[in-house]
Amino acid sequence: MNKRFSVIVAAVLVLFAGPVVSAQGETSLILTDTQVGLIKANCISVQSTLTRIHTNDALSRVNLGREYETISSKFMAPMNSRVALAKLDSVEMVKTTVAFNDKLDEFRSAYQQYEQTLLKAIQTKCKDQPVAFFDTVVLAQQYRDEVRQKVVALGELTTQYNTQVKALRSKAVEANK
Repeated sequence: MNKRFSVIVAAVLVLFAGPVVSAQGETSLILTDTQVGLIKANCISVQSTLTRIHTNDALSRVNLGREYETISSKFMAPMNSRVALAKLDSVEMVKTTVAFNDKLDEFRSAYQQYEQTLLKAIQTKCKDQPVAFFDTVVLAQQYRDEVRQKVVALGELTTQYNTQVKALRSKAVEANK
């Protein structure tokens, strides 16, 4: 069991390590014969791991997507309407809402790109095409990082909006005194 685990860990490390060279504007990796051999030898277990990652990420994406949609449509939009009807200054809140919705669109697009690349890696016959498989996994990893960056940005915009709501609330309380 420990030996098998060590081999799998070594294969994953090999997949995410190696020199990067630029070729015709695209990132390409140079793999040694040993690394190619490890990819071929651990192909099935690595693809199984990628399949589990794909399944877990899909569930996370659905849950996050629902939460972001709820924040946008059931909190931000109604709040902005109420603030506008009360004739309060809501310009910054509206700007944050627009930025949030734009970032949400970017999140969807980045996730779709990541998912398609990950599926391509899962479907690649890594025993026959180990270098193409490796390159696709590395590209999927880059797209996954982009998705993570969008999630972080959405979290920051949510925090920003929350701060703006609290500031508006304090202003309204102060005005009613």
